[in-house]
Amino acid sequence: MAQNNGFDLGDIGEVVSDLVSGKGFDPDALQGLWEQIQPTLAGLDTDQILDTIGTWAKELDVPLVKDVPDDVIDNIKNGAKVPLKSLIADK
Repeated sequence: MAQNNGFDLGDIGEVVSDLVSGKGFDPDALQGLWEQIQPTLAGLDTDQILDTIGTWAKELDVPLVKDVPDDVIDNIKNGAKVPLKSLIADK
């Protein structure tokens, strides 16, 4: 099973299949997975957080916002819960 900075990427197929419901991308379908991933990012530096989120989003074809706000990164660093919707770009 693939690993990426402490979270398991092995069961992503099911999550990805839930993302497209014929109407396009559904960020709510990824919220549970994000809640498992986010705690692994606490304490990392900004570049590590952005690289990890970027890699994860690319693997899942998640449309991230162009510039993640500093306060969102600070909240992730500090272990505060950040909703995935704050990282998803509007299409």
